Amino acid sequence: MSVTRLLNLALIAALIAGVVMTYQTKLRTESAAEEVAKLQREIDREEGEIALLRAELSMLTQPGRLQEVVEQHSDYFRLVPFAADKLGSIDEIPLREGGTDDDARETLARLAAGEVR
Repeated sequence: MSVTRLLNLALIAALIAGVVMTYQTKLRTESAAEEVAKLQREIDREEGEIALLRAELSMLTQPGRLQEVVEQHSDYFRLVPFAADKLGSIDEIPLREGGTDDDARETLARLAAGEVR
């Protein structure tokens, strides 16, 4: 065989290998594009569900609706209106038995005085 014939056969083999690799790359690219489209559809569906759940939460937590539920089930929950005289101070909170840390006592006193935020 001549050198030209061997060169032509090598070039044909390289061309065939290039075509095969190009086709495999095309197939992988199409598969990846399908996967991206599938994931995008799933994201869109999830975002729609999130928007629906937010709207439902907004509806369920409307003060007027909550008031109706409280009135409807007042005998079960035994809720009473909040009164201002029910407020207390930090000094009225009982301390744990077994003593407290002096630093904790000082911090609580500073919190009550509004010195610590």
